[in-house]
Amino acid sequence: MLRHTRKSRRLFGIAAVLLFAFAAWRGPRAAAEAAWKFRDVERFPQSGAAYLPPEPDAAIVDYVTQVVYAEEYLRRHFAPWDCEDLSFLDLTFERLLPYYAALAKKRFYAPNGGVFPKKSLDAIVKNGTVDPSSVPRPGVALSTADLRAFPYGQPLYNSKEAALGSGGYLKLDALQISTVRPGEPLAIFNASADSNWFFVATGTAVGWVNAAAVAPANRDFIDMYISAAKSVLTRDNVEMKDPNGKIAATFKLGTVFPSEDGSLLLPTRGKDGFADVVRWTPEEGAAEPFPVHFTPRNAAKAIDEMMGEPYGWGGTSGLRDCSSTTRDYFSLFGIWLPRNSGDQSLTGSRISLKDMSRRKRVETITRDGAPFAALIHMPGHIMIYLGLYDGEPAVFHNTWGVAVAGGRAVVGRAVVTGLRLGEEIPGKSANSLLIDRMDAISFPVTEW
Repeated sequence: MLRHTRKSRRLFGIAAVLLFAFAAWRGPRAAAEAAWKFRDVERFPQSGAAYLPPEPDAAIVDYVTQVVYAEEYLRRHFAPWDCEDLSFLDLTFERLLPYYAALAKKRFYAPNGGVFPKKSLDAIVKNGTVDPSSVPRPGVALSTADLRAFPYGQPLYNSKEAALGSGGYLKLDALQISTVRPGEPLAIFNASADSNWFFVATGTAVGWVNAAAVAPANRDFIDMYISAAKSVLTRDNVEMKDPNGKIAATFKLGTVFPSEDGSLLLPTRGKDGFADVVRWTPEEGAAEPFPVHFTPRNAAKAIDEMMGEPYGWGGTSGLRDCSSTTRDYFSLFGIWLPRNSGDQSLTGSRISLKDMSRRKRVETITRDGAPFAALIHMPGHIMIYLGLYDGEPAVFHNTWGVAVAGGRAVVGRAVVTGLRLGEEIPGKSANSLLIDRMDAISFPVTEW
């Protein structure tokens, strides 16, 4: 019996490796399509609407409170235009520069699994020297673009396993910090030596962005952009097409734009090189005045828009990871969240789940959790609490997978699950389930 079990596990692991290798070859969306069939994903309804309460249009947060939060959201959103340093991020160059110095000394791996040449890394670092004496100028993102630790557009990895994605390991690009969205305010510091990159700060992060995706902003543009009414995209992957019918841009749910008379004001590069705007009217229902009323029905619609999206670390390939999923969700309702999961869990009020038994954690979430308004955090991951399903807490999250012997059993997309996701998988790592690792419930709106 023991030999049979071991053989089954070996076959299970080999199948996982082959499955993921084929999926990775086909791309991130294929990886999500070919992922494991988890019992939780089959059992829990994969629709936000399935978790609606009896009064789905009752306010989760009253609109007066929402407006207060939305004002703070916009203040943080536009903060890069008002600061001459990084203080709006609670960050200084004295803290930032040692991080870059340490990063420049690391060993990285190329996509083929080989060690990335030290000489090549040195050249990249030299090209992207950060100048702490530079006075930033205001700018705006013209398109979706990667925010990078160094001015280098190709992925580099921390290990051979990560580079190859073997055994279901996430191909985590060590240089990917986040993404910038069209219309996002930026503080532009210095350019790279080859002038192809800018070192910038957004409202949540710092890094290098391709210069073609950025335009400097003058005072008239800034005043117009700040004073105009605001709209937010309520659908995901909204496509803007050029006169020939080709897709010119794709916008994500939760993106905020200035608006006027039903049209969104999109940034473009003017003839003088500075930012200008073009008017664009999206399809009906794709955008609404900011913030959208925070009700269970609207929350469920937002979740359904993002349901099934393939996992994308740091926004890779225009996708989302766990914290960009939660951030875009709350942005819709005018509630600001930081970019990474750890900081998000410290926003608003918080109930610790540390040192609790499984039973006690479930009891605490059941008693104190706020469906559609609370986050459940564990180190490196964050989820939206939806309420109970068949007596079990249900969460919406974009997750890579569950740790198993020799790698990961891949979920690879945004799903609804319980807190025992992957419990049935042979060879899973000890204490790898969500219910074992979660450490807090967080409430971004403290008035809840």
